[in-house]
Amino acid sequence: MSASRLFFFLLLFSFPLHSSGAVTAGDLPGDTIWYMHADLEAMRTTESGSKIYAWFEDEVVEDISEETGIDLSAEVNSMTAFSDATNGTVVVIDGAITRESQERLLAIATMQAGGDIDLLEYKGMTYYHIGDEEDEGDWGNEPFDDLEDSAWFSFALDNKAILTSTEKQLQALLDSGGKIAGSGSHDGALFVLSADKSFVQAGMQADNMASEDDDWESNILRNTKQAAVLIADKDGMIAIEAQLVSADPKMAQAIGGIINGLISLQAFNSDLDPEIQELIRNTRVEVVDNTLSINTVIDPDTILTVLMD
Repeated sequence: MSASRLFFFLLLFSFPLHSSGAVTAGDLPGDTIWYMHADLEAMRTTESGSKIYAWFEDEVVEDISEETGIDLSAEVNSMTAFSDATNGTVVVIDGAITRESQERLLAIATMQAGGDIDLLEYKGMTYYHIGDEEDEGDWGNEPFDDLEDSAWFSFALDNKAILTSTEKQLQALLDSGGKIAGSGSHDGALFVLSADKSFVQAGMQADNMASEDDDWESNILRNTKQAAVLIADKDGMIAIEAQLVSADPKMAQAIGGIINGLISLQAFNSDLDPEIQELIRNTRVEVVDNTLSINTVIDPDTILTVLMD
């Protein structure tokens, strides 16, 4: 594992995507390829989220803390990550990351890089580079590919850690105080699902998702333009919304019909647990033109049951 990839995953384990609060289309560049936002603070402080967070803390955070000595729960509030066609991958983490934790992360990154880490300065602010500068902007088809061989990161801003795949983008974020320069919503821009108490938001342009196989699944993906998902709190329950924008309205209608048919078949299946039956009955599917929407509300205790199985 490269040092840049290790550094990113250490931060990502704080998880789970700027400041706390939901991301909107106006917060992202117009040519965004994919995005993810997770608000850990919202998860900790809401009735439904706190139950999921307690599981996450037991199963993930404690292990990371034991291995690295970094208290991720106390030091990270939210993370925003995205990639756009011009600047590649950007990750901004908000939280009171201590000097000790910064030093531990730098030590781990330096060790993984074999000591090959560059200490740099921009307008009096310190930042670091790992990898081969000639590989900057070498973007692949998978998220975070461009961080594999070259990454730039900084702890220079108060309560923020920034990771980018290009030096220019890192310097721009240092200039802006870590604020992402979004370009607003416009035709063709990646849409964003949001709510007052969002836990996780994610979306992507669906180009190149389909394989070459001429099967039903690949045909769906080939006709999908965009997809997005939202997980949020709703009156003490976990609300999940997913949207798919198809290039062909007939495909959206066909998928919606299949899902509704499956829901109807399973809604009164006596072999299913009562919680799953309730989940199915709470699921709504709607198709408007070429957009398929799926909404459901889940008791957090049901999610915990599944996670613990």
